[in-house]
Amino acid sequence: MHKIPYIVLGLGALLFAVFALRRRLVLRRRGVAVPAHCSAVQRPAEGGPARLTLRYATPDGRARSLVAGEGDCPAETREGDPVEVLYDPQHPSRAETALAARRTPWRHYDLFGLMGVSLAVALASAFR
Repeated sequence: MHKIPYIVLGLGALLFAVFALRRRLVLRRRGVAVPAHCSAVQRPAEGGPARLTLRYATPDGRARSLVAGEGDCPAETREGDPVEVLYDPQHPSRAETALAARRTPWRHYDLFGLMGVSLAVALASAFR
């Protein structure tokens, strides 16, 4: 059995999770709040959480859009509803809903779970 691909896969997933958590923490620290409007709600045919397309403008007038999960927006958000978005002024394409970006760091269960699983895969493969 080749363990190198599993180590690479585990470390790659770990790096992805670390960078995604860093992105959220950067937005929490230096993000600028702007109002956005929900322009579309896509619900999967087989069920599951909806994806919302949010459109906002940065202070320099550039139009931007963000696709967010239903859990990252206020409950019952519909087309046309306002949603607060935080974007990074140094990298305006980096944005999250304010609700997602302002969660306390230990409440990012998705990323910590991915970190744990990927670290376990990499370590198990390395010491096998």
